[in-house]
Amino acid sequence: MKVCEKVESKGRTTYNEVADELVAEFTDPGNNIASPDQQQYDEKNIRRRVYDALNVLMAMDIISKDKKEIQWKGLPRTSLSDIEDLKTERLGLRNRIEKKAAYLHELEEQFVGLQNLIQRNEQLYSSGNPLNGGVALPFILVQTRPHATVEVEISEDMQLVHFDFNSTPFELHDDNYVLKAMKFCKRPGSDEMAHNFSADGEGSSMSAMYQQQIVPPPMTNTPGRPPTSPPLPGILKARVKHEH
Repeated sequence: MKVCEKVESKGRTTYNEVADELVAEFTDPGNNIASPDQQQYDEKNIRRRVYDALNVLMAMDIISKDKKEIQWKGLPRTSLSDIEDLKTERLGLRNRIEKKAAYLHELEEQFVGLQNLIQRNEQLYSSGNPLNGGVALPFILVQTRPHATVEVEISEDMQLVHFDFNSTPFELHDDNYVLKAMKFCKRPGSDEMAHNFSADGEGSSMSAMYQQQIVPPPMTNTPGRPPTSPPLPGILKARVKHEH
């Protein structure tokens, strides 16, 4: 505050001028501002603190410096427009936090769903009655009318898939959607956690329904393991698009 007051009173000054005056004031025994603790400050310590204070004032845009000359610019003033800008910024930050919190909650549900799926599979295998086949994660579920004609075009490198539903309404869901529908994304002990598999290892009607409609992503052919496709309702036409 002393450095700020000095520069404000002078308008234009230098570091040496401000430091010399403050050293004289703090080391003067007859000065009322000099307390016993302040008299223990030596000249180097005072000058170092003046230098630090000037840097802080310059960083806050209260003063400006041109070579050795220091010029007073003024204390920051808050106007109504500044307040509105701060409110807008605060609202934007709150929205970002809410989106990140929702995304974190989604990741937590995915983690719980995968953990419950692993536990379910381990129980089935340990019971000696495992399910035949399976669907690899991740996958995409294509949901449309039972008798829809769907044309599928797959790029030669198996990286792009084009679906043509011929104006038939459809929905695309990921594997997390299926796990939620199977009530797998609830933590153990939750009242909403449903037991989807009976003691003999057979799936519930919900899981059976989704197992019939899940479309696994295209896989590259490997020797000895020809690709298999699950039976699907309706007509599914697929062809490979050759790229030149």
